[in-house]
This record gives sequence, C-alpha cells and structure tokens, in this order.
Amino acid sequence: QFQTGQPFTVNSIFDVNLDGNLTDRLNSTNGIVATGDRSQPFRLTAAASSLLAPLGQDGQVPRNSFRGTNLFVNNVAIIKSIPFTERYRLIFRAEIFNIFNRANFGLPVRFLEFPSFGKSTYTVTPGRRLQFALKFSF
Repeated sequence: QFQTGQPFTVNSIFDVNLDGNLTDRLNSTNGIVATGDRSQPFRLTAAASSLLAPLGQDGQVPRNSFRGTNLFVNNVAIIKSIPFTERYRLIFRAEIFNIFNRANFGLPVRFLEFPSFGKSTYTVTPGRRLQFALKFSF
C-alpha cells in the first residue's frame, strides 16, 4: 500500500487578521524549509513573526499548501496446504504485516509558534506484526 502525504495548512496561533479565530494563515513560506527527514519534514529557519500577515489582513499562503510524509506498508501472506487423504487436509498460513517495519509518521505539528513545529509526534501504522494460523479441514 502506498499513499502520498496528506495535505495540511500551516497556521499561526495568533489572530493577526482580527476575525476572532486563532488559526490564521501565513503571509509567506520563505522561512519554512523541507528537511527530507520523515520524522521532522519541516523546519523553521526564520523568526515566526516574519511569516505572519500584517495586522488586520489575511495571509496569502493558500490552505493545504503543505504535504505530510507518504505512507508505505507491505504485507505478505504464505499458505501451505498438506493433503493427508482426499478428504483430510491441513492448511498452514503465515501473515506478516508491515514486513519492512517502516515507521509511517502522521502529520507534523502545524502551528508555527509551537516548539515542536514541523515534527511528527506519532505514527499512523503499527510496527511489524506476525500472525499464524493452522486449519484442519475434513
């Protein structure tokens, strides 16, 4: 399974456009750098205040202009059927979920003023799991 990253909007926790909501959009993205690191896809390189819109104005950065990290999960199943007679059969099944044990991180913290801005603080898929089954058919 492969999916591209989910779109999201970077917001400020301050009401700079004076509309009463505390999730205002930025005026510029020049101080936000993509790092290539899946656990911290974005990093702030400029002062947060330099990215905000002037007081009383809306920010120019469109919504959903950033993307989170992609999702990649491989699952494998192996089945072996052993016939004893024409009527009796033993079936063994082994399943491995997330075989490469890849950490798939969730969306990064999107609020500009938070100390953990740009870091993903959770994973959206569990680690590698194995499951076995044995079935006797008659």
